[in-house]
Amino acid sequence: MKNILKNLLLLTILIIYFYYVLTNNEFITSKTIYSVTIWLHKILPTLFPTFIIVDLIYNSNIPYYVNKYGHFNYIYLLSIISGSPTNAYILNKYDGDLTKLLAVTKYTSPIFTYTFLKLIFNNKVALIVMIANIVANLLLIKIIKPPAINFDKQHTNLLKVFINSITKNINTLIMILGTIIFFNTLPLTMIENNYVNGLILSFLEITTSLNFLSTVNISLTYKLFLTIISLSTCGLCIECQIKSIIKDTSINYRKYLLYRLLHLVIFGFLTFVIIAIVI
Repeated sequence: MKNILKNLLLLTILIIYFYYVLTNNEFITSKTIYSVTIWLHKILPTLFPTFIIVDLIYNSNIPYYVNKYGHFNYIYLLSIISGSPTNAYILNKYDGDLTKLLAVTKYTSPIFTYTFLKLIFNNKVALIVMIANIVANLLLIKIIKPPAINFDKQHTNLLKVFINSITKNINTLIMILGTIIFFNTLPLTMIENNYVNGLILSFLEITTSLNFLSTVNISLTYKLFLTIISLSTCGLCIECQIKSIIKDTSINYRKYLLYRLLHLVIFGFLTFVIIAIVI
């Protein structure tokens, strides 16, 4: 009975969405073009080379030597530099339960983040928010203690890895484009209240959310609150991208969400305290 109700609910939602698409063709077209433009200019140039570099690094001996002599997990550093969903792409290469590792490596690209945050606030606040986000994840590592990953010496043909990586990553990026189009075509423009609209966007799609916050006229405190949510969750759109990348990996999503909620609390506390002291 429970499965029947679930399927009926899903079917109802799909019918409503199909009707919405048919009756709002102009809006869907404009948002699709907007999504493809964002994908071409912001995401493809960043993620495509990043994915290839990650493949080459993983199949080299760099992780092995960093772990052996530096006693440091290169995944943490690479996640800060590259952001999500690259963290999922890296972790997808390992076996076992990756719940904790996925929870502590979730970031947005620093260049992408700083570009938007300095438009919403100023350079000083932008840096404070970004640093607080990193510190919150580092504290989360100390609290939940993710498992260590052992790296073995690699004996692979990097040219072959490079060629295979191109095909595989193009497919991944097309899948990411599909999720972006879907979330950007949702009927959020029907919500006229900027505070409610901003809150919903902060949980759905980070690019649209930060772009909205850079143009909308609402209080700076509320903008900061929504920014913290956006950066901590990275948006449901990126979460779907992560899910599609690690679909065959062992993840306990209930624990994962609890860990990310803890990150959100720590991140928010640190940000408001530091800003209150410094500014």
